Amino acid sequence: MKIPVSWLKDFVTFHGSVEELAETLTMNGLEVEGVETLDDGDQVLDVSITPNRADCLSILGVSREVAAITGLSLSIPWKNGLKTASAASGVPVSIHSPELCQRYIAARIDGVRVGPSPEWLVRRLGACGVRAVNNVVDCTNYVLLELGQPLHAFDLDLLRGPEIRVRTAHPGERIKTLDGRDRSLDPSMLVIADASSAVAIAGIMGGAESEVSVSTRSVLIEGAWFTPFQVRRTAKALKLSTEASYRFERGVDPRGVLRAVARAVDLICEIAGGSFVSLSDAQPVPFEKRSLSVRPARANRIIGTELSARDMEEILVRIGFEVTERGEERISGHVPSHRLDITEEIDLIEEIARLHGYGSIPVRVPKGVLAVSGPRPSDLPSRIRASLTSQGMDEIISYSFCSPRDIDALGLSKGSPLTKAVRIQNPLSDDQGLMRTTLMASLLNAVAFNGKRRNLDLRLFEIGAVYEAGEQGKLPREEKRVAGIWTGARHPDSWGWPREGADVYDIKGVVEVLLEAIGIGPWSVREGTPAHPFYAPGLGARIVLDGDLTIGTFGEIDPGVLARFDISARVYAFDISIDALEKAPRIQPQFRHLPRFPFVERDVAVILSQSVRAEDVLDRLRKAQPSVLESVTIFDMYQGKAIPKGKKSLGLRFRYRAQDRTLTEDEVNGIHSSLVSNLLSSFEGVLRQ
Repeated sequence: MKIPVSWLKDFVTFHGSVEELAETLTMNGLEVEGVETLDDGDQVLDVSITPNRADCLSILGVSREVAAITGLSLSIPWKNGLKTASAASGVPVSIHSPELCQRYIAARIDGVRVGPSPEWLVRRLGACGVRAVNNVVDCTNYVLLELGQPLHAFDLDLLRGPEIRVRTAHPGERIKTLDGRDRSLDPSMLVIADASSAVAIAGIMGGAESEVSVSTRSVLIEGAWFTPFQVRRTAKALKLSTEASYRFERGVDPRGVLRAVARAVDLICEIAGGSFVSLSDAQPVPFEKRSLSVRPARANRIIGTELSARDMEEILVRIGFEVTERGEERISGHVPSHRLDITEEIDLIEEIARLHGYGSIPVRVPKGVLAVSGPRPSDLPSRIRASLTSQGMDEIISYSFCSPRDIDALGLSKGSPLTKAVRIQNPLSDDQGLMRTTLMASLLNAVAFNGKRRNLDLRLFEIGAVYEAGEQGKLPREEKRVAGIWTGARHPDSWGWPREGADVYDIKGVVEVLLEAIGIGPWSVREGTPAHPFYAPGLGARIVLDGDLTIGTFGEIDPGVLARFDISARVYAFDISIDALEKAPRIQPQFRHLPRFPFVERDVAVILSQSVRAEDVLDRLRKAQPSVLESVTIFDMYQGKAIPKGKKSLGLRFRYRAQDRTLTEDEVNGIHSSLVSNLLSSFEGVLRQ
């Protein structure tokens, strides 16, 4: 928006330099992008107006801002122009769509002499980038720039009736606009029509048939308030944007229409001659003042200031806020009609902060309480997704429907809960006739689909709901689960390692990392084929929490199941209930200092019965764990030569460290001997020599 400084001074007198004014406006939200000096010495501010500040799209609007920011007085230099408002009614005006046009004013002037505009008018229009046309049109454009209210001048003698109808366009109606183009209209568009046809597109552009020319003697000045969305919709449909539509789309002052028409009438009578004859004012939707309140305490809390209620009231008065109730608890009043962007209390608080000055607000370091807590249930799927993708797995999203053939292909027993599927009454196709009871079928279908396209190395997972039909008259049970598969190579193809296939320990590793990442409490693996028969016999296990609560399973998919899905590769899978994970105990992370003293390690190999599980060995050592035993790990397992039949050798590594001293050799030997002796006696083992 181009703002000539000399024009600005007609409304507000400031004594500083233009550069200081530009800096002040910029620091208060109206960015001045540049200052241009014209040949006559006048300077022009190039102000960037944000979309919400339509009230600043005029000389008067920017002047209001200058007065509000600096505390200077705002003066209107042509107050006598409002006298025209008392004129008698004239040309009939009817508004057929009051929801699209809430006010329409038509002022008649007879006896005008259309010709060139005076030099001062042409110069001011030119400074704002507007081309002069003739003295009547230039006056309407001048008022648009000065007050922000678009106006239009009709040649009254070319209007049939004469009368004005504000209505929507008829189907198939057309109009030739001022730019010489013939345009097709539709009933969603608002037009200005005379007794016969459309003579203007409301809020956008006038028609060529009623254009003001040198032969014009009587003009009808239009001032109106059109709803912004209607103008925006029509301008977009016609691909036609004008200075008028730009302002109407953002909203003009509902109470400024009459003042703008009066200002234009006075200018035209002064410059183009003629005399004001009549005024018609149709206002089917009267303007209502908007009331708002602001709580000083809340404003100070949000802004970070300690302003008094009186200080805030003074700031609000400067933007035109009409205070009706004042107090320490609340300040209430009416929002100025030109501030369409102020609709709630927070907008008033923003105005208080802006005019108080952002630079005057004290800088404070934010304070907060840092607390570590368990993950919120709603975060769990995201944490699961993050862990699995970090392990190189890709997420798939499939339909919640499945085919009865998928259930059969999984080889489920007749009484399995996974066979209790919810049937869809009107399925999209036969392949989507059931609500899925497990995610495994979707994953295996994805493996089959990719396998046919030679995508053989896959690590996929899915997070989603499964459904189990309830008893008669009861709703189905819905459960959220996560399931994944691994098939093909263990590592991506590379020169750094040989190509080898994944196995069940790889999928077990995925599960271990996942449960550790989300902080699930003590859990263990129970060997043995889970209840789900799609795992191969002896190659599956349950994941259980303390108390033998099963939260999921993992293992190798049975070859018979794979054959029914037309899969030839080996597939390893896991399936875990997210609902169970949300209820599971969490391990709270605890801070521990970096060790200051060295550790001591001892390795032993023990021969135990083959039936003794390594996990039971570790559990026994953990329960007897002395404070200086930092960790114990299994680094080797051997069966074969030198190991009796039915036995196995486990290699264990113990790491000892004290937090307050360096352990002595005798101290470590004593603790270690006791631990090993206890282990051997518990499992009837012997040391391997």
